[in-house]
Amino acid sequence: MNRYIFSLLLLTASLPASSQALDQLGVKKGVTMSGSVNASTTLYKANGIDNRRDPLAWYLNGNININLFGYSMPFSFSYSNQGKNYSQPFNQFRFAPSYKWARAYLGSTSMTFSNYTLAGHMFNGVGVELTPGKWRVSAMYGTLLKAVPFDVLVPDSYNRAAFERKGEGIKAGYENDGNAYGVSLFHAKDNVSSLPYIPADATISPKENIAVALNLRQHISQRVFVDAEYSVSALNRDVRSEKNAFDSSRGTSNFLGHLLTPTNTTRYFDAIQAGLGYTGNFYTIQLRYERVAPDYVTLGAYNVVNDMRNITVAPTFQLFGGKVNLSANAGVQVNNLDKSKTSDAKRIVANINTGITPNEHWVINAGYSNFSNYTRVRPLVDPYFNNPQDTLDFYQVNNSYNGMLMYRTGNREVQHAITLNSSYQYASDRSSAVDATENLSKFFTSNLSYSYNLVPKAISMTGSVNYYKNTASGLNTTFMGPSVNVNKQFFDKTFRTGVTATYNITNATSDVAGLSTTTKSTLFNSGLNLNYSPKGKQAEGATHKTTHNFGASVMWMLRGAAAAQPGYNELTSTINYTYSF
Repeated sequence: MNRYIFSLLLLTASLPASSQALDQLGVKKGVTMSGSVNASTTLYKANGIDNRRDPLAWYLNGNININLFGYSMPFSFSYSNQGKNYSQPFNQFRFAPSYKWARAYLGSTSMTFSNYTLAGHMFNGVGVELTPGKWRVSAMYGTLLKAVPFDVLVPDSYNRAAFERKGEGIKAGYENDGNAYGVSLFHAKDNVSSLPYIPADATISPKENIAVALNLRQHISQRVFVDAEYSVSALNRDVRSEKNAFDSSRGTSNFLGHLLTPTNTTRYFDAIQAGLGYTGNFYTIQLRYERVAPDYVTLGAYNVVNDMRNITVAPTFQLFGGKVNLSANAGVQVNNLDKSKTSDAKRIVANINTGITPNEHWVINAGYSNFSNYTRVRPLVDPYFNNPQDTLDFYQVNNSYNGMLMYRTGNREVQHAITLNSSYQYASDRSSAVDATENLSKFFTSNLSYSYNLVPKAISMTGSVNYYKNTASGLNTTFMGPSVNVNKQFFDKTFRTGVTATYNITNATSDVAGLSTTTKSTLFNSGLNLNYSPKGKQAEGATHKTTHNFGASVMWMLRGAAAAQPGYNELTSTINYTYSF
């Protein structure tokens, strides 16, 4: 009996519940089950070419979720003649009980304190979040990395080897009327003895990290607010190094030394992000500044973008009672803050978006974005020859324009809509202030469509024309063609049918060494879709309806002959059935 009780407790603890409210436990139903099972078969035949897939493929897959007093146990399976797999997501469990303003995390989970301390790193352990009144307190402890030993017989083990890494942290804050103040502390350390053997040529070393962040958000007035966060991270790259009572990188005492004793391999980094915003009657504007020191590292995040300074401004406007909306964002980002690299990079980003809805019939959207990248490569001075190379300035410019114009009319029974979508983009590379036009690429796409919807008859039809043109160095490609889509529903919308047809013509012209070559190809696609879904039934006491879905589709593709490639056609048919409960 004890063995069965232990098995039940272990199963309950292995459930990946995202959040369970203990005060609602008695309200939940004892055991419920839901899910679906799907079976499908696909037939394929090609003429003119070799088959590009198996002529017969069948699949059987499903998912079942058992809910035990509010805790879910998901299970999924998949089987086919193409291969099979079996999965049990609850092998790694997450248990998160909650009661009023307290929540706990047990098992495999993640938490975030700030972008530069603990930022979403997975750990296996315990965590807690407390929100009594205006106070906010979070804490965690667990294993960030499992020990992965070296294997001299497996060369790849040098890349996968890792020390066991433990971490703990705490965050405390206070919020009131939109104002917030907080401080977070995170510590992580590798266990040196977790690896029994370390090869002499291994580059891995046990690390230790302390990261502290201070943040605030304050309304200076009813319309003006500021927010700021300052973070400091101390990283000991090798805890086996000789202890040093002073900061080895600056030679002065550091307050983090009380938490992490400096060594000859200890380095300190900082990061700051701040914003200033103003809210007007019909507009808002924000100015943001972010600076992250070169090589900034925290063991509580998988990746931190460092060595950059970013300044952005983002205004938004609402005009004419909300009928016109404008938003923009512009910024400059630079790197190589400590001037230690041989090249500098500057990126300029700007985008503008406009939305106009003058009345119920018209909708207009337009946008522009510009991404420019400037790289300056500084030459290395040769100590033996006094003839340094010239510097290299390299520019990359990408501009994009897009627009959408839609007109809709009709009533509840008959609806019409005409839509035009277009976009234009060009990108260029240049090695001086003068454009190198031979490196210019242009892309233009456009789609004009008309849709008709007859609501009482459950009929909808759409016709469109597509156009695409790409101009690059030595190559011009044009693609255009119409498409039609008709859908009809029968038997109180339980039986749905659809017919599609698309025809495209592609012309590609290449110019290599003065020799021009043009290639023309055509492509025709057509398809028929059938779907039947009788109305589901819900048993007494059940939380989900039982439904059946039957579907079938036939797709035929015909590609015309082009250059040395002969024409061919392909036929693909699919039948599927889904049972949901």
